[in-house]
Amino acid sequence: MTIRTGFWSSSAGIDWEHGLIAGTGSLGAVLSGTPTRHSIHVCHEEFFLPVNSAKAAPRIEPAIAEVRAAALAGDGETVTSITQRLARDDGYDGSMIWTDPFVPIAELTWSPDTPVEGGQYRRVGDFTTGRVEVEWTDGAGVGSGIALIPDRATGGMSVELWSDHDHSGVLALDFGEAPRDPGEYPSTDYGVFLEPAVPTIDGSRMTLDVKVAEGNLSPFVRENPPSPWPPRHARLIVDLPAGTDAEPESGGVRLRLTAGRTVRLPIRVELFGGIAEVEVAAAETHASLFEACSLDLNSGVDDAVSYDDVLQRARAGDPQGLLAAVELAFASGRHTIISSTGVLPPTLVGIWQGTRRPAWSGDWTQNGNVQHGGVASLIASGTPELLTSYLRAIFRHVDDYAANAQRIFGAPGWLLPARFDSHGNSNHFAPAFPHLYWMAGGAWVLRLAWDQFTATGDVDILREYAWPLASNVMAFALAVALPGDDGLLHLAPSYSPENTPGNRANPIGVDATMDVAAFRDAARLAIRIADILGEEADRDAWRSFADRLPPYRVTDEGTFAEWLDPTIAEEIGHRHVSQLYPFWYEDDEAASAPELRAAALETIRRKLAWRNEKPWAAGDGRMEMAFGLVGLGLAAARLGDAEAARQCVESLARDFWRSNAVSTHDGDAIFNVDASGGLPAVVIEMLVQSQPNRISLLPALPNSWSRGSIGGVRARGGIVVESLRWDENVLVSTLRAAGGSAAARDGDVVDVRGPDGEHESVDLSTGPVTVQFPRSNAARPDSGVQHDE
Repeated sequence: MTIRTGFWSSSAGIDWEHGLIAGTGSLGAVLSGTPTRHSIHVCHEEFFLPVNSAKAAPRIEPAIAEVRAAALAGDGETVTSITQRLARDDGYDGSMIWTDPFVPIAELTWSPDTPVEGGQYRRVGDFTTGRVEVEWTDGAGVGSGIALIPDRATGGMSVELWSDHDHSGVLALDFGEAPRDPGEYPSTDYGVFLEPAVPTIDGSRMTLDVKVAEGNLSPFVRENPPSPWPPRHARLIVDLPAGTDAEPESGGVRLRLTAGRTVRLPIRVELFGGIAEVEVAAAETHASLFEACSLDLNSGVDDAVSYDDVLQRARAGDPQGLLAAVELAFASGRHTIISSTGVLPPTLVGIWQGTRRPAWSGDWTQNGNVQHGGVASLIASGTPELLTSYLRAIFRHVDDYAANAQRIFGAPGWLLPARFDSHGNSNHFAPAFPHLYWMAGGAWVLRLAWDQFTATGDVDILREYAWPLASNVMAFALAVALPGDDGLLHLAPSYSPENTPGNRANPIGVDATMDVAAFRDAARLAIRIADILGEEADRDAWRSFADRLPPYRVTDEGTFAEWLDPTIAEEIGHRHVSQLYPFWYEDDEAASAPELRAAALETIRRKLAWRNEKPWAAGDGRMEMAFGLVGLGLAAARLGDAEAARQCVESLARDFWRSNAVSTHDGDAIFNVDASGGLPAVVIEMLVQSQPNRISLLPALPNSWSRGSIGGVRARGGIVVESLRWDENVLVSTLRAAGGSAAARDGDVVDVRGPDGEHESVDLSTGPVTVQFPRSNAARPDSGVQHDE
């Protein structure tokens, strides 16, 4: 039995990106360093530096007809030229406006006078409690340690120090060092926008006040101010033990540790300014959330093996090592996402940061990262209530979405931006990244809001979030769709996120598959929601809209087209996989034809082959963007290609995780939580799939996962797969209906399907039901698609 509840590592986290993480959902800390000096960077989910402009989206509407005509003519350069001209006329200066950066508040350090060195060093994480600690000893076995203890129920965090010998050291509090490397996304060192500060120390506490130096903002930002949402002032408070000498020393205070006694230092953050924080009751503990779902692949690698060794074995191709790596990634990923989901959802970096030059601002990038990253597994892994954090963040900026729709397209309804944090204005764009023309954002959020409802049956949440989304997404969609001479509705300009057609130099196109698929899905969801809530709506118009959208297309190369305009050529060599949207969630009837499913499988095969062709090549490696693998894995699982899904999961667990139990954006590069949320989602989709009143068990089980178990999966229809166990001969599963979920399904009879075509109708009205299906001892064939390893 190898259900993972923690990990240990013998390697040191020499910088914050390799550090141990702890979080309450709102307050985060990352522990790194060596026995000479350990560092704790403290962050808060609300602390984005308000230093970039929150300028409204550029006013494109006066020339939108001209923009559309150019897009329909395949002239993306003219679209770009018009957009740039109108943006300049509207006060833009031609540079890309970045989202406000998510940054640490301060750095707390512990430096012993006589550090214990030369012995063993061990890092330990407990996924159940959220506690992380570091212990080290000298050659004689004398030990010391430091730990972070989060308390989700109270929102508090504590630091603990202990040692086997009497000694002293300096506990210091400051801004932390600015990075010395040039950085890339963005190049600005945001530390220049903070006022210089030194800690205030008395006998009971140490305090550091961090304030925005608004006088240092650029002239453009002063003329076009930042959002009023983020706080302008944060205070980090460290409570000191009784009897601490209040005399400052080396930027801190001197602490004396007594052998065998633990010093506990509570830390907390106070915020001033900005929008008032939302009070969210902490009804669940970290333990109850983590224990809601578990995975055991019967790896046979027990907890005595370090995470370092598991990764080494997995990277060497050891089958048991690979299974253990997936088990650990599944558990540590869930722990990471739970720890960083509070009032708000995880950002690109969860709630951890150790630099003031964060990659991509550490924001919410929702043209893929959020949906296939931070929130991807919240529903299915037994914690659907946590998805409300994402909806809560989205609904802070609804006025901005209305302004985006009106200013860019002259349309009613809402247009959500591709990236956001402290505002929702679609002002982050450039010729190579015309994010302001990406239409699918609102529809994608609507899909997640609906899936939360189908897991819980919570009609109040449906009314509060899903219905406003549905009505405003459809108001926008109906206004921007253009009738064509072919009798169909077309979307122009349309943008497939961050990809450029193979036969063009400009990313602007017509009928990006993702836009069409998301709007088609939104129309059917909007009708369902209106029916459930009894809302007045033009259902006929929504049905007609969905029916008149362009059909999906197979390219001459046999792939599932990324753009439905046949004059646009594919660009398979790209990290995004947005065209696979029809294969991520509920069955899309428009994508059900065998030739379309086969084309989607061919797209997956070619995308994986492109990645595997040069995965680690110097300067041209393709181990970038974990969430792209998540999108491939979800589609592969839905299409029954178990081996392609396995390849995605194993690559994520093997190449995108470090021994600190945190994932990375690229292969072993850039601290990022996308894979932490995405990998569990793919694993669950391989083992349990759900459609309305239908559950499929082991629909994409690879041969190498010959036995195992999973528990606590939340499925559509308010169904809980309490347990699913399988081996070479049989699978056994117990299912029940979640309390209060009746509104999420059509009656209590559910069709349960096994991996070999068997099915059984079960009635969940009387309580849990156990089903059992025999399995063939022979190795199951894959889809027939060849895969490059």
